Amino acid sequence: MEKTTVENKTKAPVRPKRKPVGTRQRLQIVNTDPDRAYRLIDATPDRIAMFEEAGYRIEPIKSHLVGGQRTDVPSATDNSISVGGTKKQILVSIEREFYEEDQDEKSKVVDAKEAGIKNPQASEGQYGQVKLTEELRKRA
Repeated sequence: MEKTTVENKTKAPVRPKRKPVGTRQRLQIVNTDPDRAYRLIDATPDRIAMFEEAGYRIEPIKSHLVGGQRTDVPSATDNSISVGGTKKQILVSIEREFYEEDQDEKSKVVDAKEAGIKNPQASEGQYGQVKLTEELRKRA
């Protein structure tokens, strides 16, 4: 009896070219004003409103971003980039003076929390003391 073989006529799907992590072009913010601080935020209405109330302004994202996999994809409907799934982000900026004031306020909150957990009697290196009982020494 003669065996017949069936050739696979279906072609494998075309895969995108692999991009190793070390060689990917990272997202960079360019053409910036040195007197302003820039950041990407999620493009949700409540998040945008919060930043606008704090003094941030929305920047034209296409003229300030270079790199990444999705920045070259034109978006005619909005001023955002896709960051995966259904999430989008926009670029905002604020005057550097206000940005630094905000960072100082955040640092004060962190410093107050750290001061609350530090022992005022501890030495500079924050070293403690460990005592082993006779029973624990025998186990070790």
